[in-house]
Amino acid sequence: MTTISALPARPGVRTRTLLSVAWRTLRSRVSGFAGAVIALALGVAFAGGATSMLASGSALPPDTPEAVRRAVSESGALLVMLAVIGAFVTVFVVAGTFAFIVAQRRKELAVLRTVGAAPQQVRWMVLAESGFAAILASTLGVLLAGPLMAAMAALLRSQELLPAAFTPSLSPGALAGCFAAGVLVGLVATVAAARRAAAVRPVEALRAAALADRPIGKGRWLGGLAALAAGGGMLALVPVAPPDGRMPLTMFVSMPLVIGFALLSPVFASWISALVAAPLARWTAATGELARENVRMAARRTAATAAPVLITVGLAGSLLGGTTLLGEAMAADAKQVWRSDLVVSGTGSAEAARWLGGRAGVGAAVPVTSGEVEVHANRTTRTVPAQGVDPAGIGQVMNLTKVEGSLEALREGAVAADRRQAAALGWRLGEKVELQLAGGVKATPRLAALYEGSPLGGGLLVPPGMLKGADAGWSAVHVSADRPAAIRAELEKRWPKLKVFDTVEIMAMVSGARQEGMRIGAIALAGFAVAYTLIAVANTSALSFGARRGEFARLLFLGARRAQVLRMALWEALCVAATGVLLGGAVTVVAVLGLRGVLGGLGLEVPTAFPWTEAGLVALACVLVVVVSALVPTALLLRRRTSVAEAAA
Repeated sequence: MTTISALPARPGVRTRTLLSVAWRTLRSRVSGFAGAVIALALGVAFAGGATSMLASGSALPPDTPEAVRRAVSESGALLVMLAVIGAFVTVFVVAGTFAFIVAQRRKELAVLRTVGAAPQQVRWMVLAESGFAAILASTLGVLLAGPLMAAMAALLRSQELLPAAFTPSLSPGALAGCFAAGVLVGLVATVAAARRAAAVRPVEALRAAALADRPIGKGRWLGGLAALAAGGGMLALVPVAPPDGRMPLTMFVSMPLVIGFALLSPVFASWISALVAAPLARWTAATGELARENVRMAARRTAATAAPVLITVGLAGSLLGGTTLLGEAMAADAKQVWRSDLVVSGTGSAEAARWLGGRAGVGAAVPVTSGEVEVHANRTTRTVPAQGVDPAGIGQVMNLTKVEGSLEALREGAVAADRRQAAALGWRLGEKVELQLAGGVKATPRLAALYEGSPLGGGLLVPPGMLKGADAGWSAVHVSADRPAAIRAELEKRWPKLKVFDTVEIMAMVSGARQEGMRIGAIALAGFAVAYTLIAVANTSALSFGARRGEFARLLFLGARRAQVLRMALWEALCVAATGVLLGGAVTVVAVLGLRGVLGGLGLEVPTAFPWTEAGLVALACVLVVVVSALVPTALLLRRRTSVAEAAA
């Protein structure tokens, strides 16, 4: 602690003294503030690199091929998701670190109050500490933005998510904005900690425990319950959200749930840890019993150490589990969209479609071109999947129900939309809609029909010519036949270069490729969150165990062996890590089962699928980090010779 005999009476001098105390505290507690500084620096660096890449993408020359623009845009969307997760975790890490440091310094802050510091001055002192740390972190982040941007671009190019010729450059404006945002995040994240510091009373200088447990306040109760309600509300929004917005909503639904569980964790974290420690207390009576009582009695310390693990496991499990479930739902949805028997593609498919049109036993042979169009609606522009089809026989190869209007109008250049998609875009039957086709061509066709095609909804039906020249995903002929196997054999014999698949088979292949892409994206997001929050796990655990010199000294003074104290620290670390894993698992269960219930309510039979291997590795990494960051500072403290003064402290 930075000692002060008495604060000067004049306000200006007193303020300068408190700022000096803030700076000295930051310098003397480098290890304590390290986690917050590193997390914030990485957040600023990533945000600076990501926004610079986005700025480079928006400044592409007008003659840039559409495929390049689309690849850069899709990579930008992934970077935005990563940036959102990074900002979320940054706020949590910084806020958690400062809250823990303030809790450890209650006696020190009480001494400041005793020698004349006013509550407002203590509040500004803590904010000054965070400001110094935020400026340092933001400066480091700006310096790291260039190398990190180059690494991100290289990684995206290696995964063929960016064109090989695309080379981003740093944007001074983006870096300046990220620097300012980093400082602001550092200050905002410590407002609550500063308020708690200002509430410390002078009499607390006489208390023996710096981390004495108090019941959580009404504000924390309300905040935790509100966050849980927000997470439930996001789950309820999934079925009514625009089809192109369901994926981001699914990925971010875990964030309010994580906040809610973390805010309320002091209520039940210590009891969960005590239950986990019960077998250890039976196995190793002395050290196990001490570990159990330590985690039970120090509820705030237990919750503060378990919270980063909760965040890591909850975010990673929800991201991985949610995207896996959504991928399964999209596969089930695709099976319900098409009712054709065969899908024919490749060279000669147009000729095969004409041949099939007059073939006995063939109900319909409908050429379908898959593509995308830009839609302008509600003052926004979004990319919507589209199917270029001829209306003749479309009802025999696609499940279109509750059709309102006329699909035959597609022959005249009109379009049809899924009812959910039309509602999300604010379209009404019979009105003109604004589209932008390949090459920047604008069109205003009439919305001639509404239909319900799939539980998840989405997509447009347009005339085939409207997608001409587009970067279509593929073109194929959907065939409805009485004897699909015989028709397939004839097609393969007549046109050997044709690719003929059963519809169920090709839909499984397409869905599998889409699920793999979603899985890779989810692993990237979860991996980023895990790498980021492990910093917080290590920092908080090291802070917690490194601040217990007096406690360990008393145990040694009373006759405990160093190996026994080290074993007690190990049991405590395992109990706290297990508590964080269990609470993070609870977040995952709520998010994944809630999403499964929502998808089931839409009429989709989604199998129970969960990436147990990836989630298990995340949990194991958290446990290892907590154990190592607990044992290392404990072992270093135990190497010192115990004095009577330390034992009495």
